[in-house]
Order: sequence, then structure tokens, then C-alpha cells
Amino acid sequence: MNVTKIFRRLSPILFAGTILFASSTADAEIQTYTGEGTYIMSEGENLGVAKERAKADAMRNACEQAGTFVESTTQVANMMVTKDEITTMTGGIVKLLEEPTYAPLKELDNLEGVLIHVTVKVSIDSDDVLKWLNKTTGERAQLVNQMEALRKSNDEQARQIAELKAQLAQAQSESERQQIAQNFASEEDKFMSNQNVETAWELESNDDLDGAIRLFDEAIQLNQNNALAYFGRGTVYSELKQHERALADFNKSIELDANYLDAYNNRAITYKGLENFDAALKDFDAAVRLNPNDADIYYNRGNTYMEKDDFNAAIRDFTKTIELDSTYAAAYFNRGLSYKILEDYEAAVGDFTAYIELKPDDAQAYKLRGECYEALGDAELAQADFDSAAALADE
Repeated sequence: MNVTKIFRRLSPILFAGTILFASSTADAEIQTYTGEGTYIMSEGENLGVAKERAKADAMRNACEQAGTFVESTTQVANMMVTKDEITTMTGGIVKLLEEPTYAPLKELDNLEGVLIHVTVKVSIDSDDVLKWLNKTTGERAQLVNQMEALRKSNDEQARQIAELKAQLAQAQSESERQQIAQNFASEEDKFMSNQNVETAWELESNDDLDGAIRLFDEAIQLNQNNALAYFGRGTVYSELKQHERALADFNKSIELDANYLDAYNNRAITYKGLENFDAALKDFDAAVRLNPNDADIYYNRGNTYMEKDDFNAAIRDFTKTIELDSTYAAAYFNRGLSYKILEDYEAAVGDFTAYIELKPDDAQAYKLRGECYEALGDAELAQADFDSAAALADE
């Protein structure tokens, strides 16, 4: 059966509906901030990587300052955002204005190592904040999840480095120091892999998909066990409709992390692209088990049931979506459409009405509700909706 549906765009999960802001404004505000960072390099560490660690510390410092500006801009836009969203947003839109400035290396008196000190100068544009806010709630949540996963990975990597430094301080022989140096190199590769992943996500967000793939490739070369890198590359391949490549990367990310919720969700969407709806449903089921309170997963699974013409199952999932998020416009639309197909016109009218309250400029919704009124024998209300649909279509 051919059915008109609203589907969410894959970026990186499929979403529908956006909060509309102007992409640029005449009175855009640009702020600049300076951040300082340090890192103590021990024997056996690579100087170039140690400098990158210091730079990352400086960027965190600058982003913390810029976060205050981001928070005030969201308040002006009358948007409620979480602290995690502000942190993620800020990290994704700050721009490095010039090359970092490194102070001369300083050997510490206690022989702990060499102190690296760096200063960075960044800028942030209020227009970029508004563009970020123009993403759907689900897209923003996905980005927050990505950055949280990356933060956890970096924290674990930092703990490993601290442990290696402690071992180095206790090393008694040259062979022990050589082994620790090799371990340092392995941890440095993991760190640089994550740095590439973070930059790749920024490129993807700015629609530089080729650049993002290149950096994800480099991240995987540095650390073949980086589930985040496979997931990120798979997401870009999905956007490029290269479903087989995307599927291979999502498979690898799940192999490396069996609890990778977003990988299950995006693999399910990839299976949908290949019209393997049964496999998609299995992955959505796994995602629901990992997080039974994610409205997007139920919505996407509901759409998959629609593909299989199982409209009763779709209605159950859309109902769950709405229970979790009463403003989820696309769920009302698709549940209304499912009710209409099942000829439950009164229920369909209720859902199309709820959708129109949230999206009053959608001509298709008026047309479909008009058809439901017509089926119910209410010619006057049907004609009013047909008129509204025609007027919106002409705009």
C-alpha cells in the first residue's frame, strides 16, 4: 500500500519538525575569548601529542567562558536548553581564530616532567547559536549523546595516562621504561583518534561529508577499536545513501560496544533504507530495551510498522511517542494517518487536529482531516479544511 508519511531525516537519527529561527540576523553578535591550557609531559610521551593535550585543555577553558554567552543567547531566543546542550553546542560552534601560542617548554624542578603551556583565541557567533537551535530536539539530544560518549572515552584515556605516569615513576629498569613508552604511544593513538572523531563531527555538522569521512578514516587507522569512529562514519555513509557501507560500520560499532544505543537505532534506519524491515524492527526492539523512554525510537519503529502495513502496531508506538513527548507533531500526524487508513475517522480527526495545533501551516494535514470529515458525513467542516489546504498550497 502506498502511504504518504512523515519520516525523520537522518542526521544522524531521523527526525521531523524544526524550530524555525532566522539563519542569520543583521544584528548578529560575535564574541572572542582567550583560553589557557597546560599539560605536563613525562618521559616517553610524544611532544606533538602532548601539545595537543594542552591545546584541548585550553579549548575547554575557552568554551567554558563562551558557554555564558551561549546561555544568554538561548535565553534571548526564549529557548529552554540543558547545561549539557550548552556545553555541546559551544564546543561545536566555537572557531579557532589563529594558531595556538605555545610558551617555551619548562622543565619542572621536581623532575615530574616538562610543562607545556598554550594560549588559544576563539570566537563565537550568535548566528551559529541560532542555527544550532534550529535543529530538532532529537538532533540536539543525539549530539549531546555523542559528546558525552566522547568525554567518557577521553576521561578513561586520561586515567590510563595517569596510571602510566605512576608506573614510570616506579620503574626500576630500562626495559620497564621502554614498555611504558610503548604503552604511552598506544594511549596517544587513542587520544588522537578521539580528536579526529570530534573534528569529524564538526565537519559533518557543517555538511562537509567528504572531510568528515576522511577524518573518521584517520581515527580508525589510529584506533581500530574506536566504536565512536565507526558509528560516525556509518552515519555519514547513511546520509550519502551508501547503505551497505553504513551497515558495515554500524555492525562494527555494535561489535565493539554491545550497548551502543544510537548505533542500534541508526543501523535500524539503515536496514529500512535497504527495505529489510524485519531486521530494522529487531534493532529498534534492542534500542527500546536499552532506553525505554526515548520517544524517537518508538516513532522510528512506528514508521517501520507502517512500511509493513501493520498500522495497529504503528499506532501503539506513536501513542508511546506521544506519552513521552506530547509536542511530538510528526507522531500525531502519522498516528492520524494510520487511523485514517484503518477507517477510524474520529480518532484520525483528533490526531490531525492536534498536529495542526502544533503545525498550523501544513496544507496536507488540512486536506487529510477534510477527507476524514467527509467520510464522517460532515460536509461543512470538510469543505472548510479543503479551503484551508488550498489557501496554504497557494502561498
